[in-house]
Amino acid sequence: MEREIKLIVVHCTATPPSVDFTPERLEACHRARGFRTAGYHIYITRDGAVHHMRPLHEAGAHARGFNLHSVGVAYEGGTDEAGRPADTRTPAQRAALLDVVTALKRTFPQARVKGHRQLSARTGKACPCFDAEREYADMV
Repeated sequence: MEREIKLIVVHCTATPPSVDFTPERLEACHRARGFRTAGYHIYITRDGAVHHMRPLHEAGAHARGFNLHSVGVAYEGGTDEAGRPADTRTPAQRAALLDVVTALKRTFPQARVKGHRQLSARTGKACPCFDAEREYADMV
């Protein structure tokens, strides 16, 4: 089944810089929450490495009510050491995230880029702790 992708949803893991949240830890965390595997399609660690966690042809488990028609991309981080929301993206993550979003926009040109918090006023989240919609607004 081919999915119609309407959204590219950017997330963070809400972990402080001192926490090493590897792809394996992410997957274990999501499995503990009852997911079959990691809920995000793509995960970017602090070193800028891009990890493909879930096939794009499968619906994700990252944004309730939006999963069927979206791709979920998350970066490691998103809080300061006190647990407060903060844009903690490293330069390598910023570059990798831009590359990933650019590639996804080429594949799904009709998709809009949104941060998790920008999907609905009811999310009650700061995720991804930066304005993804504004940052990627100029993408064609």
